[in-house]
Parts: sequence; C-alpha cells; structure tokens
Amino acid sequence: MEPFQPQVLSYEEIRALLTEVSPQEFEQAKAHSLTRLKRQILYEGQPASAIVRDTDGNEYIDCTSQAWSLNVGYCHPDVLAAVVEQMRHLTHVRYSYATIPRIKLLNRLPQLFPGNLTKVALNNQGGGTTIEAAMKLAMINKPGATTFLVPYRAYHGCSLVTIAASHYMPGLCRFPGFGLDHLVKFPYPYCYRCPVDKNPRTCSLACLDSVEQVIRYGTNTPIAGLIIEPMQGAGGQIPTPPGYLAGLKEICQRHHIFLIYDECQTAFGRIGAMSAAEYYGVAPDMLVLSKGLGGGFPIGALLAREDLKGFTAVEEHTTFGSNPVSFAAALANIEVMLRLDLPGRARRLGEYATARLRHIQEEHPLIGDVRGPGLFIGVELVEDPQTKVPATERATALVELAMLHGVIFDVDMPDLVNGLPTRRNTIKIKPPLTITEEQLDRALDVFETVLKEVEQFSPEELVQIREQMIQEAMPR
Repeated sequence: MEPFQPQVLSYEEIRALLTEVSPQEFEQAKAHSLTRLKRQILYEGQPASAIVRDTDGNEYIDCTSQAWSLNVGYCHPDVLAAVVEQMRHLTHVRYSYATIPRIKLLNRLPQLFPGNLTKVALNNQGGGTTIEAAMKLAMINKPGATTFLVPYRAYHGCSLVTIAASHYMPGLCRFPGFGLDHLVKFPYPYCYRCPVDKNPRTCSLACLDSVEQVIRYGTNTPIAGLIIEPMQGAGGQIPTPPGYLAGLKEICQRHHIFLIYDECQTAFGRIGAMSAAEYYGVAPDMLVLSKGLGGGFPIGALLAREDLKGFTAVEEHTTFGSNPVSFAAALANIEVMLRLDLPGRARRLGEYATARLRHIQEEHPLIGDVRGPGLFIGVELVEDPQTKVPATERATALVELAMLHGVIFDVDMPDLVNGLPTRRNTIKIKPPLTITEEQLDRALDVFETVLKEVEQFSPEELVQIREQMIQEAMPR
C-alpha cells in the first residue's frame, strides 16, 4: 500500500481542510479559542527563506523566525524530505522505545557542544519541559537540594513551574505559578541599565557579587542549580558581558551548584556560533535546547555532564516525547546548518545589520542601544538617551507599522506596575539565518522608515497607543 495514498478522504477533501478557510470560520475560531489569535492567517512559507504569506496574499519578511525557531527558514526542503521519509516508516512510538532517528540524534548532539555534555534526554514539547528536566536532574544529582536561582526578567517557559521561574507579569498572568518557595532571583547583568548602578567599563563585574550574596544570605535551603540564559531573549536581547559566565561558573563550582544554560534561543547558529557556551568559551553542567533544533518541528533536548546520574522511567517521560518525525527533522536540520555554515552567515549578516543600525542611531536618539551578536539583535528605544526612559508605546507602534510595510518584528516582554506597561521597548530582529542580503536590507529600510514615523507621535497619540496595548493584553 502506498503510504500517502488517502484511503478514506479524497485529495480534494484533504486539500480543502488544509488550504481553504472563510472569514466566518476565522471569526468562529477566535470565539472558540481560549488564547488570542493575531489578525493575520499565515498560510505559506517560501522554502528555506524568511518569506511568509498570509491568506490575503500579503507577503512578509519575517524577522522573528516564528519564535526564533526557523533558523533554516520556512519549510526547508531537506528537513521536509527527511520528515516525509520518516513518515513512511514510523510516526509514533512510546517514550522507552528506540528508533533510528532517536539513536542518531542522541549520538549527534554531544558532538556539537563543548564541556563533555554527553548525556542526553529528548522530548517533543520544547524548552519549558526541558528546563523542568534539567531541574529534576539537578535534584537527582544533589539529593536534598530543591532551590534554584534564576535571574531578573528571565523567561524559561509557561508551565506552572517554569512560569514561576520566569519574569512576573501581574495582571497578564493571573496565577502565581507553583514552586515559588523553591526559586530565588538575582540581578541579570544588563549593562545598559546596570542593576547595581555601576559603570560597565570599570565595574569589574560587580554584579557577580549579587549572586554571591544571594547564595550566602538569600536562601534557607540547599541550592540545586542556577538557571540562566547566557544571552537573555524575552528579557530584552541582552548578552552577558565578557567574563561574567566564567565568574558565574566559578561561583557555582565553589558552592556545588549546577550551572544550567537555557540556550533555547541562542543555540544552533543564531549568535554566530553553535551555542553561547562556544561563543563565550564557558561550558555549563547542563544545556537546554529547543527552537532552532527542530527546523520548525517541536523538540527539546537536555544535555548533561557525562558523570551525572540519569533518569528512571518514572522520572522523565511523556506520551509523545519520542516522536521520530521531529527527531528526523532535527537530524536533517543540523546537517543543513553545518554544510551551509549558517553560524558563519549569521555572524557576517549580524555584523552588517548592527553596524547599519548603529549608523541609524547616530541620527535618531530614539535608539538608546543596539545589541547583538549575530542575528540575535535587539534595538532598545528610549524617549531620551540621557534618562533612558523606555519608549514603550513607540516600540509597540513600530512593530504594528512595520507589519503594514511587510516586515514582522517583535518586542520584548513587558514590565508592569499597577497594571500599566512601564517597559517593553526593545525591538527584536531575529530572522532566519537564510535571509538574503536584499531581504535584510529591505527589513532595515522599513525599520528606519517607521522609526521616523513613531518619532513624530504626540503625547496624546502615545496615550492612545498605551490604552490600546492594555486593552489587547488584558484578559477578556
């Protein structure tokens, strides 16, 4: 029997299910959906590119890679070919069963990262589930320790545990998360807005002292691990300064705390290297991967030091956690990335883009800071370069206006005080690493055009934007 010959439905019925939708259906779906949907219905990605089209025929240059996941672009032909071939054989097995893609991925991942990270656990849920796997593994390997340190404005997921480990957004999140008594926060090294009020040029990484103080005085139970994004993503596209991770590792080793990197956003070429561990030359005890690993398919991976004890069958499994289709996609995705040297391409394009953005900054004081590296770019907008008051409303408007010009940007997650957004002012520019030079230039042209527009907004217009932001963000 031909594997892809329909037996019950016709090709025409299948095509109609997947390619045709009416405005009435969309309105019904929005009413049924427990989560908000954007107004665009994305329909078709141009293979291996940064281009996506909606059902109205509008074409966009996607500078978000759909949650920073499509490092090899939309619908990469090699990834799809691997998926189709795997689907001829198996699409699902229980977690405990080995498959050929799982075997090969277990062996391939340790070859890509520094630090003897040779133990691997895979899932098909993504970063939040993998963070929890790292937390479980830390507790297994340090019995009796149940506390974890996490930075200010971190984002590690949306499960009941990982949302507690992430940045608190009152009003937008109406429940506190579980395990708050097991989480202690410390300042992230945000040099543009130094959390310890030092000059980054002369501070000698004084922010590390805060970590030391939290370990000594901020906890009442043994600490199992410290979880950190080596370059903070949702918190504002903020790379840790040189030397910080080395200092953090020394502190963790001295206190027998597992250092856990959340590299869901930074790994697989986006920063101009395969990982932040490679970029900084500092390996963690555990490495959390997702997003760019799957080539558009759902997957998560935990890598851990070779000397650590593993899981029992009860401690780590899910029904769909051994999906061979996603593992096949990941295998092909990795080879495409390496053979095309997408890390090197991200490095070169990122240097060009950040240089151009800094040139724009010279003429537009609305830009307070431009951050990289690679195609992990953040442009922080401020009302005044001296006071650094966040230009939150202008940033939101810039994203909306850019969409009308055919470019998808995004902003960082919000700070809220008394129900009002006080900071959400960093524009994120993180396109597929396959974006062409022409497309990147076009995206930056649009950025500059709409930047000029939002600079001219009056105080009254900013109030209107803020009210609309609150209305759209708050629960229905």
